[in-house]
Amino acid sequence: MEAHNDQVLCYKFSGNKKVFMYKSREALKARTKFGPSRAHLQVGLGWLTDDKEILKLRDQYGTSVAHLQACQGWITNDKEILKLCDEYKISVAHEQAFRGWTTEDPEILALATKDGLTVVEIQAERSGWEPEEEVKVRFIQELQKSFPEEKVQEILCNIDKLRKKYFEKILLGR
Repeated sequence: MEAHNDQVLCYKFSGNKKVFMYKSREALKARTKFGPSRAHLQVGLGWLTDDKEILKLRDQYGTSVAHLQACQGWITNDKEILKLCDEYKISVAHEQAFRGWTTEDPEILALATKDGLTVVEIQAERSGWEPEEEVKVRFIQELQKSFPEEKVQEILCNIDKLRKKYFEKILLGR
């Protein structure tokens, strides 16, 4: 890696190809001619940041830099960042849960995609996680703010089924 100036780092790859990596906020926020910011492109090359302003940058589909970082295994517990959603209402918390992350925050557990898939359902499927009683009560209250009672019951039933399926797979190797 060679430093060219205060604003740009240059990474050398095989052959004579060079990819420029920007480090100033203004340079990272700049959009490319294809739509996403330079920060989006750099995350695709393995670069990560904890800068909230950069994490919140969105491309034309609503996908934030934080979404892309979560897809690479990066984790945050910052509620503001976890709630960032793309055009399908897939949140950063959903992305993290798909990769085995869990939370006990009822508000985050109740986040749902456009199709109604909640973070808690992903946690149950991916790690067998089940909310303890106190968390479950608060979680149900959060669900009731957004869903009719029949949907709340369906989600609770799904959690149980997904947990059982997870443990079946682990214990029986299915």
